[in-house]
Amino acid sequence: MTFVEQEIAHIARVMPQSLVGDFEEAVMGPEYWRRRLHALLKQNHLTHVQLVTVDTLLRQLDGFETLGRWMPQPKKVERMTVRARKEAHATAAV
Repeated sequence: MTFVEQEIAHIARVMPQSLVGDFEEAVMGPEYWRRRLHALLKQNHLTHVQLVTVDTLLRQLDGFETLGRWMPQPKKVERMTVRARKEAHATAAV
């Protein structure tokens, strides 16, 4: 993993927690994270995937500033096996 990838992963992991932690105010405000993300964008050797990821983080940050809160990521939908579907259907029919 390159330094840029490590930075992006770190920001993606820590930014939401620092903005909505158990504190009255954000530990590190949106301005701090915006500066870090823009510093990454100034590097000339970002791949397309890295650019898209940084853009996504900036959009999430925009959303946080607009709403005044962090929007959680949608949860992954778990796929039910055929057997589990049949059992759920049988339980619902009773």
